[in-house]
Amino acid sequence: MKTLLILILSLCLQAVISITASAHPGSGIVVDKYGQIYFTDTGKGVWKLDKQGKLTYMPSSRFHWMAIDPNGYFSESQKSFGDYFERATPQGSKPALIQCSDFNLIVNNDGNIYYADTRPASAKIMRRTPGGKESVLMSNKIFEFINGMAAGTDGSLYISEASNPGSNTIRKITMNGAMSVIATFVGKSGNDLPLETVPSYCRGLAVDSSGIIYVAATGSRSVLKITPQGKITTILPETSPWTPTGVAVFHGEVFVLEWHDVARENLEVREAWIPRIRKIGIDGKAITLATVSR
Repeated sequence: MKTLLILILSLCLQAVISITASAHPGSGIVVDKYGQIYFTDTGKGVWKLDKQGKLTYMPSSRFHWMAIDPNGYFSESQKSFGDYFERATPQGSKPALIQCSDFNLIVNNDGNIYYADTRPASAKIMRRTPGGKESVLMSNKIFEFINGMAAGTDGSLYISEASNPGSNTIRKITMNGAMSVIATFVGKSGNDLPLETVPSYCRGLAVDSSGIIYVAATGSRSVLKITPQGKITTILPETSPWTPTGVAVFHGEVFVLEWHDVARENLEVREAWIPRIRKIGIDGKAITLATVSR
């Protein structure tokens, strides 16, 4: 009976995540070596925010996920390549921005794309070379529930996944396939939850050079800081109508992609979602850098 109950709860959570996946706004936010910010807008495409605070629209598909390729390993790829990927920057330009609608992805320091194939029948983490060769890094049932992915400076992958009902687990995966748990986040129930989500639901994450992990805890409208030892603290508590979905870290500062709530009847209306960018400074203070106008 206990096993059956756990299975039912797991399926219910998966259904919630599936609903969210069909309606959710983007989580892609990256920063280049000059401190310029790029982020996905599932109602329009991609935006660049420069150091002076100017927003520039970059015509592209309205995908959910995005990775930065600083050295341009994929800069000469076709506009669309593989089964899922699109280059959002002009051919030959560096850095290259690579988008994906369905799956989390990163470009690791070994020059390869790693992405989470979350389809139930083939849950795995894939490696794709610039030459187009694909191989499986690791397969596991829990990879169906990956909602965020990042890479550490040592090349290890970090994921947020919701395979356990009512919690989100942050895991580290080394290139030799060893997987370990860094932390588990439960979240607090309340009346201020974003639509179609649960308190523990996490999305994008980023890792700094010291191994500190930053997580967009979407279901709890907050940004978490997690030490390599697994200690969790909230560094940005938000309230409605804004909720974080993606994070990036650059020179000790954390940049957060947030979205404005929409009415339930507009969940599937992509243009109704309004993104903004927030910065958490080294001093811990948060400011708004830009809000997209429709």
